[in-house]
Amino acid sequence: MHVNVIPRRLALLMAGLVALALPVAFGQSATASTPSPVTWHVRVGTETPDMAVSAMSFLPRQVWINRGDTVHWTAGSAEPHTVTFLAPGTTLPDFNPFDTTQTTAQGTHRYDGTAYTNSGIIATQPIFTFTKPAASYDLKFTKTGNFTYYCLLHGVMMKGVVHVRAAGTAYPYTQADYNQVGHQQGQVLLARGMRAWQEAKEAHPATGGAVQVGIDGMGFSVMRFIRTHATVHVGQSVSFAVAGPGAPHTVTFGQEPPIPAVLMPSGDPTHYAGGDLNSGVIAPGTPFVVTFTKAGKFSYICAIHDGMGMVGDVTVLP
Repeated sequence: MHVNVIPRRLALLMAGLVALALPVAFGQSATASTPSPVTWHVRVGTETPDMAVSAMSFLPRQVWINRGDTVHWTAGSAEPHTVTFLAPGTTLPDFNPFDTTQTTAQGTHRYDGTAYTNSGIIATQPIFTFTKPAASYDLKFTKTGNFTYYCLLHGVMMKGVVHVRAAGTAYPYTQADYNQVGHQQGQVLLARGMRAWQEAKEAHPATGGAVQVGIDGMGFSVMRFIRTHATVHVGQSVSFAVAGPGAPHTVTFGQEPPIPAVLMPSGDPTHYAGGDLNSGVIAPGTPFVVTFTKAGKFSYICAIHDGMGMVGDVTVLP
């Protein structure tokens, strides 16, 4: 009698489990053809370990996703960027660091291609006036199409494309593919920046009164004064110049002016013997020339990128 009790109970238990499992199994089978939304990852810029050279690019620059998927952008550099989709028919605006529609998040986290949508400032650390940058940004795509987006700070030189196809379309690439391509693209841009930096240092004499302020190329920026240590004599001048349009820079001696005054010139560069002196944002083709009237060692910074190591000094000999 007792020998058959356990098998019978076991049989009943197994039958119950099968009965419970059948709806689940059938439910899973019925929904297996409906793919779950996927989150794709894109890096926003990258940089060398010392933050001297930044790659101004979305990495990778293009992704192919399906409707309902999400793209997750992650800050890859201290140099600030945005992820910005313009409203149809509008043009890329000049960047204004005090325009909150450019520096803070705008729109929802769902995108259908019809409205201005912006991440706000994305960066790995506070920089300049952007004291609380976002570390990442998510956007879910609810409509098919090819959507171009920009970094508002760096304009057409830094743009990407999200290709959105119908839900259920086979993906042409995996996240591993995108990671590999993005890494390769970033390394190419950093290598170009390092090469341009080295060539600029070789082209500048070890002594004399010329200092190049940063370097900007297609897809990269060098956040350094090309000669960080200049030497002149009393009565001589140092000319600080930017080579062309790109990241904004200042030459700031002494106490750094508050924001936004730091963007405007202050002090007298024609007779500098120490103290506070600021170039404001240096325009291409208009060097900031400082004439030194006192011997000593005078340190200066780029007030925008000093946190990235953009500093220098001038030694003035008798």
